[in-house]
Amino acid sequence: MKSIALLLLAFFLVTITPVVSQDANYWLSQTQSNYNNGSYSLALQDIDEYLDLNSSDTWAWSFKANLLRIMKRYSESVDSFDQLILLNGSNAEAYNDRALILSGGMRQHEEALNSLEMALQINPKNANYWFNKGMILEETERSKEALEAYSQAAALNPSLDMAWYRQGRIMAMQGSFNESLPLLDKAIELNSKNADAWNTKGLVLMELNSVEKAQSCFEKAVALEPSNKNFQNNLQKAQDMGSKPEKTIEFESKL
Repeated sequence: MKSIALLLLAFFLVTITPVVSQDANYWLSQTQSNYNNGSYSLALQDIDEYLDLNSSDTWAWSFKANLLRIMKRYSESVDSFDQLILLNGSNAEAYNDRALILSGGMRQHEEALNSLEMALQINPKNANYWFNKGMILEETERSKEALEAYSQAAALNPSLDMAWYRQGRIMAMQGSFNESLPLLDKAIELNSKNADAWNTKGLVLMELNSVEKAQSCFEKAVALEPSNKNFQNNLQKAQDMGSKPEKTIEFESKL
C-alpha cells in the first residue's frame, strides 16, 4: 500500500534534479526548509510558487499531493493527484495513493476502487495494490472479492503477512475456523509481532474448544499490546472459561 513515507519526502526533495531556474531553485529550497521544520503550510505555499514556474513537474505535484494528505486536506490532495495523472497517465502509484485517500480519508470507496483498478491495469503484479483493493472491498462488506484480492496479494508477495492475516480473519468471521487457522499461522510465522493475528487465532481456538492454546495466544497478543482492552478482555474470558467451561465468548465483537 505504500504512499510516499513521510521521512522520505525530504530525501526526495534533496535528490531530485530538474533543470530549473534560479527562482525555482529558491522555492524548492524554501519548501525543503519549511517542510523539515514542520511548517507544512509554508511548505505548501513554497511548492505552489515552484509549480507556478514549473507546472509540468510531476514530482512537485506528487509532493504537494502527499503534503496535503499529511495536512488532512484530502479533497485538495486528490485534486493534486488528478493533476499528476493528467501529466503522467501511466503513474500507477499516483492512482494507488489517490485511492487510499478517497477511501481512508473521504470514505468514497467506489471511486477509490475505480482508482485502484487503474493502478492494477498499469501494474497488475503489485502485491500492495491488490492488498489495498482487498481492504476497501472488506470495508464495503464484499468479503468474497476481498478474499480473492488478498489471495492475489499473497501469491505475488508471499512474505506479506497482512495479506495472510486478513484472509484468516475473513474466514474466521465467516465461521470457517479450521480453514482460517493455517492462514493465521502463516501470518504469525512471517511476523510474530502481529498482535491482531495472535488475538484472532485465540478467538478461533476458543471456537474450537482449545481453551488452553487460545489463552496462550491471548497472552502473546497482550504482551505485544498491553494497553489493548479487547485483548485483555479476551485473555480474562479465556482464563475464566478454563475454570468454567460453560461460559462462551462472542467472536465477532472481540476481533
